[in-house]
Amino acid sequence: MNNILMLVLLMAAVTFIPRLLPLVFVKADRLPAKFKLFLSYIPYAVLGGLIIPDGLSGIPGSPWISVTVLAIAAVVSWYKNSVIMAFVISVLAAWGLQTIF
Repeated sequence: MNNILMLVLLMAAVTFIPRLLPLVFVKADRLPAKFKLFLSYIPYAVLGGLIIPDGLSGIPGSPWISVTVLAIAAVVSWYKNSVIMAFVISVLAAWGLQTIF
């Protein structure tokens, strides 16, 4: 049990230190404007990288339903600018398309 606790604490330190170092050593007011702009796009890129691969294979045996639902979610989020609405409509669309086909 002692070894497991030590392992968990070491893993926590290994993941915490790389996140803490930029906060301690890098001041946001000293970053160039172009670098700040680049950093502002990273959350969207990561979110896309996490959602799209699983979204394409979300419904086994019917990849066209997955692609259709992703397109519906993209259109809704583009025009309504609401993550909740895009989520609800895409879930309903996936359920409806699976029920019909």
